[in-house]
Amino acid sequence: MDVTLLSILKIIALLMGLIIIISLLQFFVNIHPPRYYSSDTPDNYDLEYENVSFTTSDNIKIKGWLIISEKANGTVIIGHGYPFDKGNILPVAKFLYPDYNLLYYDHRYFGESSGSISTAGMKEKNDVKAALDFVNNKFGKKPVALYGFSLSASAMLMSDTDVDAIISDSAYANLENMIKHIYSIFGPFKYPFIQLTNMFSMLFFKIHPKNVSPASAVKDMKIPILVMHGDKDSQIPVENAYLLKENNSHIELWIIKGADHGQAYALHPEEYKKRVKDFLKKNMK
Repeated sequence: MDVTLLSILKIIALLMGLIIIISLLQFFVNIHPPRYYSSDTPDNYDLEYENVSFTTSDNIKIKGWLIISEKANGTVIIGHGYPFDKGNILPVAKFLYPDYNLLYYDHRYFGESSGSISTAGMKEKNDVKAALDFVNNKFGKKPVALYGFSLSASAMLMSDTDVDAIISDSAYANLENMIKHIYSIFGPFKYPFIQLTNMFSMLFFKIHPKNVSPASAVKDMKIPILVMHGDKDSQIPVENAYLLKENNSHIELWIIKGADHGQAYALHPEEYKKRVKDFLKKNMK
């Protein structure tokens, strides 16, 4: 074989091996991200609470805080983003007390909950179902809403639960599209990384990322949904919000000008609180 051809083949093989290694490492970092532990607790806001726990259908123990109000018009289940925990969103959503009972919980792997991996919403929807079962067992069939940020919002939209309302702050619409976005930094060389990540998902989770799709889940959903998203979101582009709306015309959509990922509350706290409160008041009856 020609020496030049052999050298080219060696370089190609080296590059292919490097792409596989980088893709595999990135995949494992994504499902084993560094854990973030917030020091914030309801005590910091003079809120009385109970430490609670419940178990998912796939045997993951979920930990949470239950804040009960005597004036409650129902319960709001509140989930955090990736790679944070319940304390991270405590100061954002506490404005709903005392109008509602609040259940903050840690998704699997994060915070105080058990679990060895994070799955970008694929299995986190089981966490949502377990939280709802806990609330229904605790309070009976009273009004319940789901309120999620980023990862949690996506899981809630896919959870196939019977609730009165869903509030989504910065959710993705389709996991395969998110993988494409992540690897867009490689330009035209992104495609091998995308295909390998899809393959790893099939290998480890037995599901293709294109089938992990809040956009598909909302198509026939009758539950009232409020979708909020920043138009400058660098992590989950605003096109995700538009796709959700495209698949369900009944979605109430608020696009926040100039907001990056999860910045809506920080930039417009009063309007944010009013929109969320008005939406819940209208739908939790």
